[in-house]
Amino acid sequence: MIRPMLLLARIQHDARALEKLEELGLGPEAVITDGPALWEKIGIGERGRSILNESLASGWAEREMEASERLGVRLISIKDPSYPKSLLELRDAPLLLYARGKRFSLQQRVVGIVGTRTCSPYATGVARDLGRASAERNWSVVSGGARGVDGAAHAGCIEAGGVTAAVLGTGIDIVYPSEHAELFERIMSVGALFSEFPLGSGGDAWHFPKRNRIIAGLSFRTVVVEAPEKSGALVTARCAAEAGREVWAVPGRITDARSRGSNKLIFDGAFPLTDFDTFFEGFGRQKLLFKDDSEEEESAPLNEQEKILIALLTNNGDRTIDNLASEAKMSAADVFRTMSMLTLRGLVYSSGAGRYRMVD
Repeated sequence: MIRPMLLLARIQHDARALEKLEELGLGPEAVITDGPALWEKIGIGERGRSILNESLASGWAEREMEASERLGVRLISIKDPSYPKSLLELRDAPLLLYARGKRFSLQQRVVGIVGTRTCSPYATGVARDLGRASAERNWSVVSGGARGVDGAAHAGCIEAGGVTAAVLGTGIDIVYPSEHAELFERIMSVGALFSEFPLGSGGDAWHFPKRNRIIAGLSFRTVVVEAPEKSGALVTARCAAEAGREVWAVPGRITDARSRGSNKLIFDGAFPLTDFDTFFEGFGRQKLLFKDDSEEEESAPLNEQEKILIALLTNNGDRTIDNLASEAKMSAADVFRTMSMLTLRGLVYSSGAGRYRMVD
């Protein structure tokens, strides 16, 4: 099973490739046994077919498995029982994860902490404190192992004895940035490093936005600590919203360009993180936020989008952001903003990772 997953992952195909195979009544092994005619049929382009031909002829997958074993890297396919279940909710879930460390499974409650590499001292302190607070409450921390906010969040979690994982934008055998060699060792001693990229893959610019969906997918809540208007952290926030996960942002100074992106997230409907105790309240927390609001506020009329989403939840039960966007013919961003308002009004709540339910 690992060999065909490795081959498909090498050409950057994700879970959608398996869907196409299943539609044809085939399993992953058909990628090897059926050859180029099948590859074209499931949407693999000319370049991908060329790479697959070369990989099969050279025994690349076998060498990759041997090298992974030597390095102590575990290969976890999407069909493996230990594959993170929360990632299965992503339409473009990675077919295979390279994993290295002590602990490959995370607690049910996982917070993704992300932000800019060139962050302010304030953001560094908040990220570290949030990492520590997460560990103290038995939440795992996921981030990207980068400079700035990521590194501070990982370090804070480790200092408090918690479990943390870094999702890399390189091969799992590459230390990037190089000054994080010690941090990566510490992460592996309590948690794990994850990557979807083959061994030896460098830090190509497009790798980092792509890996951000995995950070979002692993996390029940994603927090953007500080981010300018053009930031990979905002990509992570968008991925989280599209997957129906909670998005939070730390309010920043309106005069600081490093906070413009994270402040805009709050304007667009993300929850403002103003204190840790409120943030760490349990699942379904949002329905209690304004429990003392007046009856007049709670009975304010619903707008058309709210009525549509309420009807879908009433008729169909638990739904994800993707489900609702498809059924209501709305964008995921509009659904997320509307659901945020409905949860704040106490009409719906998050019933688990990526799911919403009507309040009884």
